[in-house]
Amino acid sequence: MATPLLYFSYGMTRAGSTLGFELVRTALEYCGYSQPLLTSSALVAGRRINMAQHISPEQAEELLEEVRNIGHPVVIKTHTRPDDPAVVGLMQRGQAIAHAVYRDPRDMALSMVNAGERARAAGVPGFAEIHTLDDAFDNIRHQTNSLTAWLRLPGVLPLYYDDLAFDTEATARRILHQLGLQADAAFIARHVLTNRFTQKYKGQRQRFTDEMDPGLAKLIAQEFTPLFLDFIIHRADLPDDGSITLPAPRHLRTTAQN
Repeated sequence: MATPLLYFSYGMTRAGSTLGFELVRTALEYCGYSQPLLTSSALVAGRRINMAQHISPEQAEELLEEVRNIGHPVVIKTHTRPDDPAVVGLMQRGQAIAHAVYRDPRDMALSMVNAGERARAAGVPGFAEIHTLDDAFDNIRHQTNSLTAWLRLPGVLPLYYDDLAFDTEATARRILHQLGLQADAAFIARHVLTNRFTQKYKGQRQRFTDEMDPGLAKLIAQEFTPLFLDFIIHRADLPDDGSITLPAPRHLRTTAQN
């Protein structure tokens, strides 16, 4: 397999996607692979991280060319489904790998309602349209299509919110294994949780058991079973996609040659 140069960090909203992205970015940086801001037009303007939405074939080639010049993989965050043939092609040709972050829809909905309250209080647009659990569940129904689209592609590592938030070291170890890197998973997890912005607020496991009407929780569980709750969450221990060997960071290669 050709060494993947792009890593897509896909996540459902309010599901630990920022934490997943930061674990990959920190793992790469820890191993000597710097993560500079890319200049491609595929990226969302004004962000402090590499984040993309829909990517055209021309933008896919532009991204590949830029990371080829960097000489090692770069992680790009996204919340959109891989409905662009260009992204699917990158994954199928082994030029990109990814992970897909997901969460129990009941906990996700509660977090989205809280985020909507904070957004309206601050006068910012993100999540401001989410007023009720019904609003959140309507949004989640669309997002499950994006999640399953990513999981159908080769080279995608599924990451469950509870593992990210409450067993971060083990999750960092899975990410390192996917990247084919050997590093201190405990240090990476600790550094991300302590020093990186992860958008982790309550960080409570199974919030719905305390904060959601039991009847509604049961109805939602029935709606998302078996596709979501049974097939995806209860299979969070899916095996890693495989080990991938990365090139030496460019500055190390240069030093060795000198």
